[in-house]
Amino acid sequence: MATARLALQPQPKAHRSQNWCRAQLRAMALWPRLDHRALARCGCDPARLATYISHRTRMPLKAIETILMQ
Repeated sequence: MATARLALQPQPKAHRSQNWCRAQLRAMALWPRLDHRALARCGCDPARLATYISHRTRMPLKAIETILMQ
């Protein structure tokens, strides 16, 4: 009786290449624990990014927006 051997190898996770804008890259550098999916949902809109980030810091929206636009 012949037995078949099946070698299972883990498949690498498929990574989508994200094209991050400057504001998103700056946000990830300044606040490294931000959720990357949430940042992607905000797009490159500094106002939306600032609103998301303001829930995680005590900085005012305008200050965050100014930092992201520098």
